[in-house]
Amino acid sequence: MQDIREFTNRISDISGGFRQAQILFVATEADLFSLLEESPKYAGEVAEARGWDARGTRMLLDGLVALGLVEKTGGQYRNREIASVCLVPGRDAYQGNIIRHTRSGWATWERLEESVRTGTGVPREGGERSPDELRDFILGMRNIGLLSARDVLGALDLSRYRHVLDVGGGPGTYAIAFLKAHPGMKATLFDLPDVIAIAREQVAAAGLLERFSFLPGNYDTDSLGTGYDLVFVSNIIHSLGEERNRALARKCHAALAPGGTLVIKDFLVDEERTGPSFSLIFALHMLIHAGEGDTYTASQVADWTRAAGFGEGRLISITPQTRLWVTEKEA
Repeated sequence: MQDIREFTNRISDISGGFRQAQILFVATEADLFSLLEESPKYAGEVAEARGWDARGTRMLLDGLVALGLVEKTGGQYRNREIASVCLVPGRDAYQGNIIRHTRSGWATWERLEESVRTGTGVPREGGERSPDELRDFILGMRNIGLLSARDVLGALDLSRYRHVLDVGGGPGTYAIAFLKAHPGMKATLFDLPDVIAIAREQVAAAGLLERFSFLPGNYDTDSLGTGYDLVFVSNIIHSLGEERNRALARKCHAALAPGGTLVIKDFLVDEERTGPSFSLIFALHMLIHAGEGDTYTASQVADWTRAAGFGEGRLISITPQTRLWVTEKEA
């Protein structure tokens, strides 16, 4: 039997995890990492710059030291490399938008028991997302998508495809990466009108507007168009129930030209639902926020795509929690 102290320490880490998250949330919202990137600062300097109490500021900065995000030398604080790379706005791996989006779910997660008891989601405080919350969510998808897009390109040979449909493509991160890697490819991004406005900014910044088209709509009710040889569906199925996912698979089949390929990327779980741990916890996130949402097994996804008319597919793991389901429409 393991040392009982290991057990109690693990329970303590789990139960107190919210403290670490809140330290990160507050520091990100106050943009402390930009301040500490300029030059090392004493706690009093940070407090003065942000209009905070000096003692409280010192405690927060020490908390960031404890998290391994900041280092302290001679009483001065400065970013560690992880903060410089991921927490300073404008850096390629910046994670601030997704952190703010995660923070917005704080109050909803307090109602987990209600969701488990009823099997439904809980309403967002304040109703629908505000424009700022929507922007944080969509650009948060970009924060996490930049590295993931590289993983997808490393796992799949997309060189033969000429027209990709990015379904629910958000900021267009994946389609942008695909087009940069394959100069002969063009893309259509399908999403809600407010999201397309954000995506258009990202595509323009990438210098790819001439190779992009934008199709506003709702995948539950609107056509996805036709004639694509590649349809890419990233992190959509976990927000939908099984029947809506079956319907989406049928729409993807109708949108593809004969011989075209469907790629579904998501947090697919093992067949016995024993892992990956991230994906199992994320299923609860979907229960709370989407009600019918869940994380699914490859066999469930295979069932939907076969019923839609696709052939046998294959599963490709690209990270510990992210997997691709790849299947073709008959030629």
